[in-house]
Amino acid sequence: MVSGLRLRLCLVIGALAWLPAAVLVAQQGPVAAMFGDDQKRGDSIALSFATAELPATAAASVPLQIYLTGGDLERAFDDARFRPDAAIVPTNTDLDITASLPGTQQVLIERVRRQRAVLSDLQEQIALRRKQPSSASGGQQGLLDVGEDWFLVQLPRSTSGKPSGGSFPRLACLIPTEFSKGGAIDRRELFSQDRTRKGVAGCLAALDAAGAQSLVLPLMGAASSRTQANDPVYEGQRVLRECRQLNSLAGIALGINDFAPSRRNLKEIGIIHYDQEIIEMFSLPKGTRLAQAAQNAYRTFSDQIKLALRRGLAGEKTTSTDIEGGCTTILNVQ
Repeated sequence: MVSGLRLRLCLVIGALAWLPAAVLVAQQGPVAAMFGDDQKRGDSIALSFATAELPATAAASVPLQIYLTGGDLERAFDDARFRPDAAIVPTNTDLDITASLPGTQQVLIERVRRQRAVLSDLQEQIALRRKQPSSASGGQQGLLDVGEDWFLVQLPRSTSGKPSGGSFPRLACLIPTEFSKGGAIDRRELFSQDRTRKGVAGCLAALDAAGAQSLVLPLMGAASSRTQANDPVYEGQRVLRECRQLNSLAGIALGINDFAPSRRNLKEIGIIHYDQEIIEMFSLPKGTRLAQAAQNAYRTFSDQIKLALRRGLAGEKTTSTDIEGGCTTILNVQ
């Protein structure tokens, strides 16, 4: 005879088995939902997905879920199913939201412009920061120090804490990865993993304190869409891009590790590896002489990316001795 407790468990399990797929998706967080959806988008980015979990804390009873996804920041903003509470977005050292660099900044700003009141509020928040002393160091110009500084904004400021209804999250943390007129790409020391980890850890702590439960951020400081004008060691353009992206992810993962013990609210973090960059770097028409070589290179690169993620989440830097290839001039910057 089945006991009352066992009978209730059986009924619950049976009910879950019959829940419509749409209901199950709705119970996911937006980052997890986007991760699952992105995996259906083709085999050209099939190797660019990974998950990890960091333990619960004294203040957060559930583990922190980490998702590495081959995707697009625009999808995370534009599709309400995937829109998180918060995002970390690259900016420039002047907090100039009209500047063309870094390009990823415009993914956020173009959407904020559609709501004049929110844009005006954002401009007011930046104006208040301009009245404070600059924190840029080492002879740099601007308000913020590349990589390690950050600036939290609400979109918009509101006592209700409710989203504005626009195609962007209600919270954003801006990390400078470029000078407003460009040039940071030629200064590799500005993108050491220690700098990135400080900026990411600071943003995560601020967003967590503001109540964010879900968050996305792109790879940042990789500058992978542009060539380097003053490259002391020419490593081959694709390999150079690989190294920058490995370095970026390693610093982000270290920042997550530094933040994690104090976590209170955040439940899921999505790290977005831009899918078009992956396709541009590794996808060649099937049947061509170099197609298989490109796929082999992609497989090696994806393994190294996942290694950098694991090492960073464990608090360990990724160096050139940990991976294959010629990344010494980037990964070994202190």
